[in-house]
Amino acid sequence: MTIPDQSNNPIADISIPASTQQALEKVNVAKSAWMDARRKQGDAAAMLATIRRRRVETEAEAKAQNEKWRQMFHENQGQVTPKMKKLRAEIALGRETLDEFDDLLAAHAGENELLPWNTAKLARGYIQAHDDLIEIHVTRLWDDFMKLHGQTLIQLLSLLKVTKGRSASSIIGVVHSVNDPETLLREFITSSITNPALKQNASLQSDPFLNKIGVLADNSAYQDIQDAPSPAAQIRIQKQREKAKKEES
Repeated sequence: MTIPDQSNNPIADISIPASTQQALEKVNVAKSAWMDARRKQGDAAAMLATIRRRRVETEAEAKAQNEKWRQMFHENQGQVTPKMKKLRAEIALGRETLDEFDDLLAAHAGENELLPWNTAKLARGYIQAHDDLIEIHVTRLWDDFMKLHGQTLIQLLSLLKVTKGRSASSIIGVVHSVNDPETLLREFITSSITNPALKQNASLQSDPFLNKIGVLADNSAYQDIQDAPSPAAQIRIQKQREKAKKEES
């Protein structure tokens, strides 16, 4: 689940602190910029595909016209009729059009080359903003929990340190870093809290904010980063562009 659109915000009735609200606004701005870049990239790819399709159609038409002209040439025993002259002019225009198509495709390809790079850059910004938002919110949840239950939790752990230490020492004696109270308490915390937390899915269904926002950013953002040119490819593209500019000047 992703950050809701501002136009239909399902978290509008959820009370959140000002710091969380500010972080949420940053996410919405970052996500909007990323999605806008994504739309531009998609539109550019669609336009490039349309131009390629039109070129294929033009090339097929030019080939058909050329074949028709050759057939008429043989049928007329080499005599070039007015109709053939007109057809020949159309064939020449078709060839020029194909050259223009090639120039147009090259121009669009050059303009579109860095679009995935920019989309990925904005995707990273959106993901980072989303991660910051979740960290702010979860930290607040932890702080609230500790305000309500922290003292009790700490007191219980302190008592467990004493009782587990007594139990171990009464049987085999105390061995430092093996069964001393501090070591036993750390082992208890690891087995009872840390390990279950590491195995637990990162979600909190009872929290309405996390339920609406989602712990992770939109999957498409991660995919855009994977689909972007590699750093080496980006450097190569930049060098090619710089070289082309120098040659033009």
